[in-house]
Amino acid sequence: MRVAVGIIFALFCLCFVLIVIEETFLGGRRRRRAEKNARERALANAPTEGPVPRS
Repeated sequence: MRVAVGIIFALFCLCFVLIVIEETFLGGRRRRRAEKNARERALANAPTEGPVPRS
């Protein structure tokens, strides 16, 4: 039982360290914000498809 708890704790610590590394060195939040802005710009610049609605 103690070994299982130790393994789970080690995996938790490893995941925590990997998340910190991703956020700091790989620009996690900044990259996601840039991707979101790029998607919004692409949608705004995309031509509309389909027939034009008639009144």
